[in-house]
Amino acid sequence: MNNKKNIAAFLFALLLSCTAHAKIELPWLLSDGAILQRDEPIHIWGTAPPGSSVRVEFANDKRDVTADEVGNWTAVFSPRKAGGPHQLRVSSGEFSQTVDDILMGDLWVCSGQSNMEWVVSDSDGADSEIAAANSPKIRHFKVPRSWSVEPDAKLAGGKWHSATGENLGDFTAVGWYFAKRIHSEIEVPIGLINTSWGGSRIEAWMSPKALGTSPEASRQVLATLATNGEMRAREVKTLLSRWPGALVEEMKAGTADWSATELNESDWLSIQVPALWETQQFPGVDGVVWYRKTFSLTPAEASAGIHLSLGRIDDNDITWVNGNQVGATNAYDQLRAYKVPAIHLKAGENQIAIRIDDTGGGGGLYSSAELFYAQLADGSRQSLAGEWKIKVDKATVAIQDNMHHTDTALYNKMLHPLFKLPIKGVLWYQGESNANTTEEAEAYRQQFPALINDWRASWNKANMPFYWVQLANFISRNDTPTASPWAVLRESQTAALALPNTGQAITIDVGNPHDIHPTDKKTVGDRLALIALNKTYGKNNTAFRGPVFQKAKQRKNQLLLSFRADEKLRIHNKENVVKGFEVAGQDGQFKAVEGTLRNNKVVLPLENITIATAVRYAWSDNPDNANLMDAEGLPAEPFRKDL
Repeated sequence: MNNKKNIAAFLFALLLSCTAHAKIELPWLLSDGAILQRDEPIHIWGTAPPGSSVRVEFANDKRDVTADEVGNWTAVFSPRKAGGPHQLRVSSGEFSQTVDDILMGDLWVCSGQSNMEWVVSDSDGADSEIAAANSPKIRHFKVPRSWSVEPDAKLAGGKWHSATGENLGDFTAVGWYFAKRIHSEIEVPIGLINTSWGGSRIEAWMSPKALGTSPEASRQVLATLATNGEMRAREVKTLLSRWPGALVEEMKAGTADWSATELNESDWLSIQVPALWETQQFPGVDGVVWYRKTFSLTPAEASAGIHLSLGRIDDNDITWVNGNQVGATNAYDQLRAYKVPAIHLKAGENQIAIRIDDTGGGGGLYSSAELFYAQLADGSRQSLAGEWKIKVDKATVAIQDNMHHTDTALYNKMLHPLFKLPIKGVLWYQGESNANTTEEAEAYRQQFPALINDWRASWNKANMPFYWVQLANFISRNDTPTASPWAVLRESQTAALALPNTGQAITIDVGNPHDIHPTDKKTVGDRLALIALNKTYGKNNTAFRGPVFQKAKQRKNQLLLSFRADEKLRIHNKENVVKGFEVAGQDGQFKAVEGTLRNNKVVLPLENITIATAVRYAWSDNPDNANLMDAEGLPAEPFRKDL
């Protein structure tokens, strides 16, 4: 009897022991294929049952540590040179966990909004770049979009991927071209931690301290939003339950085909177009959703064919008319214009069906109502705005409530967990969402250096390299002759160069005036790499900064501008005159002036200006005529100066 009790007790104790040991966890960053920062103390951390002993073995070295009262433990190893692969083994009692293929190299955190999040597969030359990809020592870790009410020690997920053809398409494009250039010249492994969120404002990436507020106040605001979001999420999930199988926990490919002309729409709901579905009864819904609408044609109209205008669709669409595919677009910000030949039309009722794949953020048909119409052969238009039918195929629900615009929300979850990991530096591409007004753009002058200093303090690295991309040229429609929010924000970005070990890549020459997401990410990544090669990697002969305005001097009817430049001044595309400059007289009104180059100075004629009181260059949201650069092709920095 006693033996039976002893056996039972032993088995119970063994079960408890195995359960406890099974709770040991490593962070997502310390997984197969990880890159750790060379020449810095190596931090290995995780969780285990409180008070348990943990052995950590890394590259033939070992540390024995004990989990604290809440289960956290950290082991620190001596710095190592670039190289590998190394193995990490963590054990406690009978349990062990192994992480393979760890390289020592340089870790760069890539952060910001959509132009940093923008992937290689959506960039210029993607097909050839991906086909040629074979750089296993360049690796990428994408931090999932996530937020938290207060600082969280754990990331929401993530996985390391090496730069091979099957993976490269999902790399941050700016980060990839930066890493590719650095790796080709320095020949050490490069790791990219991509923690970015399209449309995010700088405030979401800042701590309460950097924002000048209290942690308690920040926590209260976020907690209220979280509570409201949970309540609304429950309501949306209840709504989706009308369609069995529509609600999924993780994003899945759609399986339905609701493109047919004849279809039972009795369980479809009504929705207004144009308007994102998040602003109606489907907040927080991401996934595959279908829209349908009918319109009428006479026999003559049908026989002549039509053109469909469907505004913009977020993100991707496939569109059918009467069961025939007439168009498809993979871009959330492009206008949809599809030609429908007569063979696909009929007299009477015609059916439009649209399959929308929304990968995150807003979803649905948006733009102004005037962009939704069927244009007939005679040029007349039949409006397609108004009521449509909607049905969800496969979707997740997560109420974000503009968390990417909310103070500290992304900092708490997408940045705070990274601070335990030593890094080489930061690449930053953000600002578009803070350039809606000149007031916002002026505020950025204080916010940006506050963010830089706070991140450096959190990584305990006072002069950590911090390099960023200045906003490209773009028609924002907020530009006026007297105010340019984007120009002011660029000026605010340039002001942060007063901080040590910073650098700025100018991109006013490679933007797309009609697309906030220019697809030339190679030039952007290369220019960031030039900064790092010079300032971080000791390549002192590498030119990285174009002409910088120094002073102006008026001589009679001319204004002579001097610039600091490593190379001789040059005019883009061998044009004959320097463009992009404006000069103000005593009336304070700026007038465009075309100049010339003389003795490595810019000479501006002052016609009808007796005394020049101010000069500025590339001072607009879209300064696409600015053409001053140096012999290396690096553009001059935008500026304004009172004289």
